[in-house]
Amino acid sequence: MIVIFQASEILADMHTHTIFSLHAYSTVTENIQAAIRRGLKFLAITDHFYQDGGKINQQNEVLRLRYLERAVNGHFGDTKIFSGAEFNIGQEILHWDRLKDLTWRPIGLHSWIVDMKSLTLPQLLKMFEEAAVRHNAFVHIEREIEKIDNCRHGKHLDDEVKKFFEEMVTLAKKKDIWLELNEASLGRNIGGDCERLDYWLRLARDNGNKIYLGTDAHFAECIGDFKNSVALLNGLDYPKNLILNFNHEQLAALCSV
Repeated sequence: MIVIFQASEILADMHTHTIFSLHAYSTVTENIQAAIRRGLKFLAITDHFYQDGGKINQQNEVLRLRYLERAVNGHFGDTKIFSGAEFNIGQEILHWDRLKDLTWRPIGLHSWIVDMKSLTLPQLLKMFEEAAVRHNAFVHIEREIEKIDNCRHGKHLDDEVKKFFEEMVTLAKKKDIWLELNEASLGRNIGGDCERLDYWLRLARDNGNKIYLGTDAHFAECIGDFKNSVALLNGLDYPKNLILNFNHEQLAALCSV
């Protein structure tokens, strides 16, 4: 029986940005209000983790992440806010002892942190494997692959890229890591993102991986808009019990971790 997904069933957006990301345009309050208008019951604030300033700057960033849930939950009805950050592959995380208990700890590849020209896919896989010890979600694993190894892979889904995704899906299942279906990747399709996402998502379906949806919204009005993700899922028959955003019990369980 083919599973039919409805946008109205989505309970959460697990990847959103505020003005704290410096290249986003809405406040925490504006994001929460937008989520409520969409009918979401859970919202993850995942601003980019920079921590590249002086000592006071670093300490303030840690405190901002740690105290977000405490500061805002209870002021917006039943909508629950998850505190987290979009961490960066290849970046040293200072004060991890104070961040390890964040509810949501996604990590992904960003070319402004890593030298993409000299990076290889096996090296990237190793970096994700090391990150699996600390993080509970991998962000947009299809992104920027075309830039790796001096643009060796171009926009094509070559055999090396396929092998990388096969190993990533296996790693995520083994380490109990959530994989992200990123709405922005589908909307922009830079460098072949859609083709790569479709490929690894089919592998994840067959492998029984748990996934989640994130808009990667940098503007409040984009929060909860998953039209591309829903269309893709409706062509794949992905088990609904493995998709975090459709499962209230799984989302609520994150609150108690």
